[in-house]
Amino acid sequence: MQKKSILIHNIGTIVTGDIRDPISSAKTIYIEDGLIAEIGTDKKDADIIINANSLLVTPGLIDSHVHPVFGDFTPVQNSTNWISRYLHGGITRMVSAGELHLPGLPLEKPDPVLFKYLAILSRACYKRYRPSGVKVEAGTLILAPGLKENDFDDLIKADCKNLKFIFFPYDERMDEAKKYREWATKREMIIKIHSGGVSRSGVSRPAGADVIFNIKPDIVGHINGGPIPMSRNDMIKIVESGQFYMEISYCGNFPFAKEVIEKAIGLNLLDKIILGTDTPSGTGVTPRGLLRILAYVASIPKISPEVAICMATGNSAIAHALDTGFIKEGKPADIVIMGKIQGSEGNSHLEALSLGNLLGISVIIIDGEIIVYDRSEQTPPPIKRAFIEEEKR
Repeated sequence: MQKKSILIHNIGTIVTGDIRDPISSAKTIYIEDGLIAEIGTDKKDADIIINANSLLVTPGLIDSHVHPVFGDFTPVQNSTNWISRYLHGGITRMVSAGELHLPGLPLEKPDPVLFKYLAILSRACYKRYRPSGVKVEAGTLILAPGLKENDFDDLIKADCKNLKFIFFPYDERMDEAKKYREWATKREMIIKIHSGGVSRSGVSRPAGADVIFNIKPDIVGHINGGPIPMSRNDMIKIVESGQFYMEISYCGNFPFAKEVIEKAIGLNLLDKIILGTDTPSGTGVTPRGLLRILAYVASIPKISPEVAICMATGNSAIAHALDTGFIKEGKPADIVIMGKIQGSEGNSHLEALSLGNLLGISVIIIDGEIIVYDRSEQTPPPIKRAFIEEEKR
């Protein structure tokens, strides 16, 4: 069935997701067949016409670090419908950092065969099931000793492109880890590493600068800690190298996050910063976690709020080779309409965000379908709400 066309007009500001050109002056967006067809369109008609009521329009947020299991349940905090709740925090896509919370998974003695098929199964399930419409980039292989090159081929056939170092014995088997890097590069797979100290599991392997420079991952997961960061000196070495995408985590150390951002400003490396929650975890299930870390980053001096939004959208999309994350013609229509909350300081939506305040979400669209309308269940409503002016039946 063909999707309804949507015209969004009376937009206050568009944040594009592109950190090189983060603001668009356009006031209209036309959506057709689930894609952004025209920006700044002169069209006046569509199946659904949304008046944005001068609110802020951004790409759907991308949580670069989540730990799904199966479906919309997490055993970590015995919580149901957690992904659906994250949707109401503006998240339209999330990237698995490993399905490692499955009860009974042998983390103390990682099994490469079991971990491979867990990734393949998870990928297959989430490709067929989107909780409340959220796109879950699942099927991240937890790298364990004993994998063979043909295992990487099996993963590619199953559309699994993400890999994670976390429980790997670097001291004893670094040559094997480097071989995995080689096999991944050959297949254009993406490697993330659990950086810093031991995780909640108690059996992850610490990874500082030496390990990271040896393995050369694409993404340094939670560079500010997940929950414990690497040493400050190691962290600065990683930033100064400019070699990696660096993930700022809601569950990490906020003073270290600020230092990473400040260093990245001086080195012109803000395009290498991505944002994630690292949840569900011991920190909890946090529907507003990404909005919170986004608002914190936006409040750091010399960071414009629109650039902070790009870190949670376009930067993450590029780092993970996703087709979303931008308000751009031809891209999937994954869109959030949000704005300043009553009582919030700031003369504009972006200024309120720059002060570290949450924005209130009114409408969320995924692949051209209106998923959340009028207001989010997880944020206070914006002072003004977007509304449907006309809908053809």
